Amino acid sequence: MVQIFMLSYGLSFGQTHKLDSVKIEFEGFFTETIIDVPCDAFDYSFKETKKVKIIHDKTQLSLFNTQLKNLQHITNKPLDVRGKITYHYRNSNRKYCFDKFGKFYRNGQVFYNKKLLIAISDILYSNHPDYLNTLKFHE
Repeated sequence: MVQIFMLSYGLSFGQTHKLDSVKIEFEGFFTETIIDVPCDAFDYSFKETKKVKIIHDKTQLSLFNTQLKNLQHITNKPLDVRGKITYHYRNSNRKYCFDKFGKFYRNGQVFYNKKLLIAISDILYSNHPDYLNTLKFHE
């Protein structure tokens, strides 16, 4: 009986959550501001100009899910936020703010992922800006 419980617990614990959609809220990467916009001020700062894109396509969701797994933790560096990406699962959401240089912020931690930023840019602009091709992160 204990073995059956442990087996079923282990199977349910090991299952991954299915990604239902991805919501990207963004301001143009070339928008200039007087001061850096922190994550908690994004909605207020760009309430009149931000755009929203919601992704349901399974191929694109797979790409975004793969890139989420490739976030590289970096030392806490300030971000000048230009967007938020929210991963919507059946019973939960995972939200990150991002800048135009591939830095992502969530729960006090900063991550780097150039490929995720390129995927976001390709969705938003049909083609990412040229500077992303040569972008390198220096910690």
